[in-house]
Amino acid sequence: MTVIAAGFVDFEITWRAEVFGGAPQASSAAQFGTVGINFRARKPRDPDEWTAALSTLSCNTRSH
Repeated sequence: MTVIAAGFVDFEITWRAEVFGGAPQASSAAQFGTVGINFRARKPRDPDEWTAALSTLSCNTRSH
């Protein structure tokens, strides 16, 4: 969502791994599900492509 809001489209995670194994903070990182990722995205070809990507986003909010 943040990547699209920043003006990019075709967001894709290309690599994901647990990268904190063996580090002093490994147990803390694992407790929170922390992983390392590589991702890619691209700028839209035209404003219509970005508008189409924005239209796929939804943000549900509830007031209490």
